[in-house]
Amino acid sequence: MRLRRIIICFSSLGAYLPVNALVHEQVAFDDSDVCWWSLSPPDPICPILRQQNLTEIVNKLTGRYDWGGGAGDECEGDYCLYANRGFAGGRGIALITTHENYLKVKAAGDLLQEYDVSVNEDMDFLPFHVVRVDGKANGLIADSTLKRGDPIMAHTPVLLVHHAFRDDLPQSKQHTLLEAAIHALPAATRELLMAQLAHVPEQQRLTALLTTTNALQVHLDIGGDQDHDGRHYASFPEAARLNHDCRPNAVFYIDPTALMHITTAVTTIKPGQEITLSHLEDPFTPHKERQQQCAGVSEQEVADSETRLQEIRWIEAKLQDPGSAEASTGLITYLLGLYENERLFCCLAGAYALAAVNFNMLGYDRQAVLYAEQAIEALKIEKGEGVPEMKDLEALKWDPKAHSSWRARKIPR
Repeated sequence: MRLRRIIICFSSLGAYLPVNALVHEQVAFDDSDVCWWSLSPPDPICPILRQQNLTEIVNKLTGRYDWGGGAGDECEGDYCLYANRGFAGGRGIALITTHENYLKVKAAGDLLQEYDVSVNEDMDFLPFHVVRVDGKANGLIADSTLKRGDPIMAHTPVLLVHHAFRDDLPQSKQHTLLEAAIHALPAATRELLMAQLAHVPEQQRLTALLTTTNALQVHLDIGGDQDHDGRHYASFPEAARLNHDCRPNAVFYIDPTALMHITTAVTTIKPGQEITLSHLEDPFTPHKERQQQCAGVSEQEVADSETRLQEIRWIEAKLQDPGSAEASTGLITYLLGLYENERLFCCLAGAYALAAVNFNMLGYDRQAVLYAEQAIEALKIEKGEGVPEMKDLEALKWDPKAHSSWRARKIPR
């Protein structure tokens, strides 16, 4: 547990600390500073602590895992504020949501607590540093070479707000709960959250917390239950520093069990190179529809990219059609080359899976196993462990000839 500051408390009668003076540790809290000691008699300048006060202080210091909220003034309509400063090893979290969704987040927090998971990081040991990027806000620059599959960061959200909160409540009541949620966070986490809004006028900052540039839309499907309305705006301040690129060198997914935003390199990132993510829902979107986010390329580059994307769509349609007579090993290989030339390293899992199945359909079991393995590794990077698609790929990998796709196509002569 890291204290934010330790200072020496001594008598105001002298400017220097005498040898026999009492030494106290003082920790800055949100609402007050408290001196405490192990020697007696206590220094008259420091307040005398009762046992219940000391217990409360120790709980604050240790980031006690304890949920609060959910009643009285902390509720507006169907939505209540819930907070836990001990969440994820003292990182803390604040929620504005329904009781049902709170229970989902609590389950994730209980799991992190059980395995003593902490996401508080020491910047000295991260593979990047934060800088001001020309023409953009802050960005992350790699300090060492990162290869495909290398982890970059993993964080739990610090603020979760139900997606219907903005529509169901008047703005004044929204601001009341949002302000309370921000102040319910540990001081360091609160500063981290608000730092990402430094460029936003103060009167607009609360609303800006819920914009797509500062918050991701996530679905709380913990435990696989998607029957309830679990859509939320989630704030991951560290990940918000990652700038957008239509062809990024990193990718992220939200682990549904632990609510972690996990970022991984998808291609080699050299020292001094910016680490980027794509904010596009569909990386195959034509350039005309994504040009506002992906500017700065020549007309020839745009034309070449459009041609590749059209070819990718056409080939994938043929390979997904079991009755197509145009599927061939050459077409599969050409498709994978298009992905590489288009720098679609962020979404190779689908291409590798399609290649694996089609090689197997054509009777090439070794190639099928090779690409099934690559598809599994790509899925782990793009979506995490245990996704439904992985089960079928594992079966193909271990016994391609027993898979339903084996020799399902006639080999072109």
